[in-house]
Amino acid sequence: MSDLLLTETRGAVRWLTINRPKAMNQVTWELFPQMITAFQDAQADPAVRAIVLTGAGEKFFCGGGDLASDEERSLRGLAPDWLNHPITRVFDAVERCQVPIVARVNGHALAPGLSLLSMVDLAVATERAMFGIPEAKVGLANTLGLAYLQRLVPQRKLLELMLTAEPVDAREALTLGLVNYVVPAAELDAKLDWLIARLIDKSPEATRRGKLAFKAMRDMTLQQALAYGNAAVGNILLTEDFRGGIRAFHEKRPVDWPARKTEA
Repeated sequence: MSDLLLTETRGAVRWLTINRPKAMNQVTWELFPQMITAFQDAQADPAVRAIVLTGAGEKFFCGGGDLASDEERSLRGLAPDWLNHPITRVFDAVERCQVPIVARVNGHALAPGLSLLSMVDLAVATERAMFGIPEAKVGLANTLGLAYLQRLVPQRKLLELMLTAEPVDAREALTLGLVNYVVPAAELDAKLDWLIARLIDKSPEATRRGKLAFKAMRDMTLQQALAYGNAAVGNILLTEDFRGGIRAFHEKRPVDWPARKTEA
């Protein structure tokens, strides 16, 4: 892994840090394959119970994309590359990842940075962060992140963000559902640790199955979702985690959860 993306394991948490602070932590085409590998590696490691995605420094979570690279592709007539843009393969890796992913929004999340924020499960942000879709200012439209953003942000507000290309502050991002918590910069890591601790002390199997069910049911009709949920809960009742958790509950003791299972 190059220094574009730093990876570090802290206990049961895998940290992924976009490491381009002098370039606003902008994403590049070279960065995306590294992100894919990092998410796949975390998913494959049964010791990893949560993933943190953040940016280096204190100003930007991710300030956008590498416009120079995109301009060069446009001038070379390589627009069809966008039919297979590598960020969509990052999205695919995230969709397949059963480990909870938390964004540590240490600074501004703009353009592709907002797309990366919208793909994760939970987010904690510093109150000085700004959030926006500024692509229209340079003749672009953020079509790549809309699949996620439409599931988070009310339609008219999302259209306003996209069509005006003007950002919103962290407090408004909280009301729009882009983040879970907003705190002063000095409290960001403490709040992140608090949230992570509440994730990793729970059943690994329940976490995995719950996340899978959430994503599967997201686009179902009500009747389909009810049928899926009914089948899913029956399978959960058969798990070792459920039996162990119930025993611990009755015995009034902490649960010693088995290691997280990974896909074959």
